[in-house]
Parts: sequence; structure tokens; C-alpha cells
Amino acid sequence: MSEDKKPDVSQYNIDGKALEAFLGPLEANIMEAVWTSKKTPTTVREIFEALKKTKSIAYTTVMSTMDRLFEKHLLDRKIEKGRGGLYYVYWPALEKQSFQKSAIREVLSSLIDNFGEVVANCLVDETCLIEEERKALKEQLNKNMTKKK
Repeated sequence: MSEDKKPDVSQYNIDGKALEAFLGPLEANIMEAVWTSKKTPTTVREIFEALKKTKSIAYTTVMSTMDRLFEKHLLDRKIEKGRGGLYYVYWPALEKQSFQKSAIREVLSSLIDNFGEVVANCLVDETCLIEEERKALKEQLNKNMTKKK
């Protein structure tokens, strides 16, 4: 993924589980299928075949959702030529763990921008550390927040 293209994780669903906190359910399923695909790059047809084993879904729905994931910079693609004509092949713009870190950083950055030191205090309060570790973590968070400003 090029440096100027940042994944679009502009929405956070507080009730979502795992990837569904950042993506819709179908988007999350498609990303999981792409990440676990034995064949990279992969086609819409291959992802459709994997998904239809567990849910009733239309090929065109998978195709339009993969296009949307490309527009969000979560998938990269290129055109290939085959017996049936031209088609896209897709691959993840980020590995799963990199996506998760990027998405979490976006949310934390937004929280810090909006609520500052309260965020650091809440993070420390939510941890189950002994007092010395809690104090060290709080100092480190405050130091990092000061550097950011």
C-alpha cells in the first residue's frame, strides 16, 4: 500500500465485535476471507465461493463490497486478462494485525484529540496493574501525549 493511502476506518461501532467494530459484517467477512485465502491475489469469484458455504449471498454483493473495500484502501487490486475477459484480482492492502493496529490507533488518536489527559487516566484506571506499574504507565502515557502536542 502506498504511503499516501491510509485505510479508511473513520467509523467505530462500540457494539461491534472484533473487525465489526470498524467494518460492516459483510466487509469483515470478506476481509477475513481475503486474509485467509490460500491464493493471493484472489478473485471475487473465489471469495464468493468461500462465503456462500456459510451464508446465502449474491456474487454481485461480494463484488460491490470488495470494490468498496478497495475504495477504503483496505484492498488493493489490478486488472488481469483471462479466458472470460478482464477481471480484477485483489489482495489485502494491510496484513490483519497491521489493520487492527492502524484502526485502534485512529480511534485512540481521536479520543486523545477530543478528551486529552482524561483518555490516559481512563486507560490506566481500566488496567489491572499493581500500583507501581499503574504509576509508570500513567507517566509514560502523559509523556507521550505531551510529545504529540
